[in-house]
Amino acid sequence: MIIPQVKNGILNIDKPQGITSHDVVDVIKKLFPNMKVGHTGTLDPLATGVLPICIGEATKLTNQIISENKTYKVKMLLGVETDTYDVTGKIMFASTVNKDEIYIKERIKRFIGIQEQIPPMYSAIRVNGKRAYSYAREGKNIKLLPRKIEIYSIDNIKVDMERREVEFVVQCSKGTYIRSLVNDIGKKIGCGAIMIELRRLKTGNFAIEESIPLYDFLKLEYEEMLDRIISIEDYYKEAKRINLSKEDFIKFLNGVQFELDTKEKIVTIYFNGAFKGLGIVEDNIMKRFIVE
Repeated sequence: MIIPQVKNGILNIDKPQGITSHDVVDVIKKLFPNMKVGHTGTLDPLATGVLPICIGEATKLTNQIISENKTYKVKMLLGVETDTYDVTGKIMFASTVNKDEIYIKERIKRFIGIQEQIPPMYSAIRVNGKRAYSYAREGKNIKLLPRKIEIYSIDNIKVDMERREVEFVVQCSKGTYIRSLVNDIGKKIGCGAIMIELRRLKTGNFAIEESIPLYDFLKLEYEEMLDRIISIEDYYKEAKRINLSKEDFIKFLNGVQFELDTKEKIVTIYFNGAFKGLGIVEDNIMKRFIVE
């Protein structure tokens, strides 16, 4: 029996709660053992939702996808703070909540815009070659530098005063830590807050509506699994198309750079009507990026 070839591309996986993003990568590696596999932006074990998994040559797109904007649905609990900024951590502070719904919504809306955010201590940021969470677990207090982020919108705010829970949908730039956002909101309200649920609804063009839950993916037949892989060509179907002659295609393969007047960062490369890869453009100079 001929085993179908695994194509280079991206899987839009809906990560379940309770496992890490690296756990998902390990599962996909076991299914496609001869392919490179990588994820495109860590989701904590507590979090669920969109986790694009790059396969084969598409692993070179990891940084491109990580740089895309994200959309999350967040649920937070008022009146408590933990060392991890979420429900999994050690309680560091607790208080009553004496603010009303209008006040809470107004304080949350103040976070829309460009700002500096300090990442949580329990994060994967490297400090002197070591992950921040490693220092935190050792009880060492290190200084993390603030990062510039942007909150584009905060919508669908729902406040349940009886349960002291608040839900909202936030669209944000890369590098935004939702746990830090929740912690900062809690301080702004004046009672503290922790994240208790997080679901990523969108990363760039990858939406939750088109994703497949990991365990549902594992139930598919092998050929059905392959059909779920979005090819590099399909992912960049709206990008500028460059048709190369035989001579120029050989130059492209050999790493020769071309002048190209375009504002697009990524262009698709075709030869004889067939998709051959991607070019990356910087300062109107296109160079080889991915060759299929």
